[in-house]
Amino acid sequence: MLRIAPSLRPLLIAAIAILAVQSQTALAQRTEAPSQELFPGYTATSTNSPFPGVAAVPIGTTPLSTPPPVISLEHLDPAQMSNLDYEVVSNLSAELSKQAALSGFDISNPAWHYEQIVCPAFPDYVFLAFTHGADANGSSHFVAMLPRNSAQVRIVSTYAHGLLPFDAAWSRPATHEVFNGLLRQERGTAPLSNAPNWLVIALCYAELSGYPVQMLAYSPIPGPSLDLLRLNANQPQMMIQADKSADVTFSDVSQPTITTNWSLHFDRHGQITSASRSLARQSANIALKP
Repeated sequence: MLRIAPSLRPLLIAAIAILAVQSQTALAQRTEAPSQELFPGYTATSTNSPFPGVAAVPIGTTPLSTPPPVISLEHLDPAQMSNLDYEVVSNLSAELSKQAALSGFDISNPAWHYEQIVCPAFPDYVFLAFTHGADANGSSHFVAMLPRNSAQVRIVSTYAHGLLPFDAAWSRPATHEVFNGLLRQERGTAPLSNAPNWLVIALCYAELSGYPVQMLAYSPIPGPSLDLLRLNANQPQMMIQADKSADVTFSDVSQPTITTNWSLHFDRHGQITSASRSLARQSANIALKP
């Protein structure tokens, strides 16, 4: 039997340990799983494009493929008004001038122009939108509501002499109260969910607060398209809560590059308590698959 000198034994033990480690490593390599690359044989390259190989098409200055279907209130010049409506304006012209003056507007100036906003939801009133072009004092705009059966003319101003108020007309509590007075007279305290013309009521509020609206139509519902992607609009809807309060949302697509999304809240008595508007700009470029 081979005898090993005591001095060489530590070296022999170390050599055996190294051989064992090498053997285990070789065994692990032979049993290692195949390559973990997602796409073996393909080299990944970085890119700054979200869709490599697909060019972004500039569409910001191009028209929509087809005009979006809309719902809007009719606007009439004085010469187009019915005799009955024009008679209401004539009979209340003095009170109208007085209330306008209290709001800081002198409508005797010939630079003022008005048109009727035909709002079927409130047949007992004649709505008039007054606009004064830009001059040394700036431009002005307000809406007047003339009742058929009384002399109580109401005024809601949007901007005066080129200056916007601290609170926008659509979010102002005073505007809510004026509109709620009309609602109580026409509908009492019934919840909005009982009104088949809830969309027209919402349109009338937007127009009352000084914003002519072209509401994206709910029927027929358009299918998915690049136009809808660009519009970034919502279909008109009313969400009814358990307490019979309601939230109405709709989109104004009257502007060529900006969509205005409206949200109105009505309590369980059908009274408007809050309103909000948000602007959604169309994307200047959209990547399209060729």
